[in-house]
Order: sequence, then structure tokens, then C-alpha cells
Amino acid sequence: MEKRANRRHAIDTSIVCSHLTTLRCSETVDGRMRNCCSNGLYAELRTRFRAGTILVVRTIGSSRGYSPDDGFRSLALAEVKWTLPRPVEGGIWYATGLRYLMI
Repeated sequence: MEKRANRRHAIDTSIVCSHLTTLRCSETVDGRMRNCCSNGLYAELRTRFRAGTILVVRTIGSSRGYSPDDGFRSLALAEVKWTLPRPVEGGIWYATGLRYLMI
């Protein structure tokens, strides 16, 4: 049974993430946004982030026609809710669930 309150929209676009804190904000991590909804997104990232980490997520790829109403954000603050290692493209990437934060 599906527990999600919002419909997910499949997307495959490039993103760059960085810590919100000034201490590490210049360190970026590449990734792929795989789906989005009004509450957050699912991404595959090259680095593992702990649950609770606040990230600045910037989209550098196409929106594929999605709008903010569909959950697409070109720039957002998001909290890491979970992360799991996953084999992708011959290496280990981290499947990551992120919840959008409202500012």
C-alpha cells in the first residue's frame, strides 16, 4: 500500500548539493534527481549524507516540463530523511530521500 500523500513525478536530471552551513558550503556533491513531488525528492548522490543534514539542492539539468506545482525546484533547501548505498553506473551511489524545507 502506498503511504505517500503526494504523487511522485519521474524525472532524470542533474543536481548539485552542498551543506547549508558556511563551514562546508563550498564543497559540492553531484547527483541525479530521479523523482519529485510537492514535499520533496528522491536523488542518487555520489556522497552519503546523514539523516537530518540540511542541503542546498540546485538543479543544473532540464526540468523536463515540470513546474513547482509538480514538486520541481531549481533551487531548494532540503533535509535528508534517509540514505542507502546503491550500485549505479559501475560504482556506489547513495539513494537519498529529501524533504523540502519552506523558508
